[in-house]
Amino acid sequence: MAQLLDENFKLERYGLYVRFVEESDAEFILKLRTNPDLNRYIHQTPPDVEVQRQWIHNYKERQRAGKDFYFIFEEPQSVRLGVCRIYDITEENFTIGSWIFSPQAPIGSAILADIITREIAFELFPDKEHLFDVKRANTNVNRYHETFKSTLLFQDELTNYYTCSKENFEKYKNLHLRMFTKKKLNNYDKQRKV
Repeated sequence: MAQLLDENFKLERYGLYVRFVEESDAEFILKLRTNPDLNRYIHQTPPDVEVQRQWIHNYKERQRAGKDFYFIFEEPQSVRLGVCRIYDITEENFTIGSWIFSPQAPIGSAILADIITREIAFELFPDKEHLFDVKRANTNVNRYHETFKSTLLFQDELTNYYTCSKENFEKYKNLHLRMFTKKKLNNYDKQRKV
């Protein structure tokens, strides 16, 4: 099916470390997904760490088959910040979602993680269409995706359904990279001086 990423995939880009989610991340992910400030616009998750661990165990089979890639993003010293995923991979398209970050993550980390995830997806699937959906009430995320000139395919009562071309992503990602890599570097400088 898909070009596979190495089982021990690791990447450092834009000051973030990226690796595959492991079963040992279950508690961290559950904490994010059950946080009422963060989970308003995502699918509900049972508040059971064993259920989350089993979900990750099952996901690893999909990862090995090239059907699903679930990433955890960290800062140096393995401080976990958040997650994002490439899934629903078909002959024509892929979806990016499960994008959720800790409130303690440095400003811009979630944006950089989304950009990294899209870069990985388009490197793996340069000819596939990127599909995704955003709850209509999640106005900040809808505005963010509009900065890439994403095309609104359709909407229902609760959700906007988009596509974003590789060309538009590549053309507009630098707006965010200039802003957030600079802020991230400034934050690192401030932390080193403390």
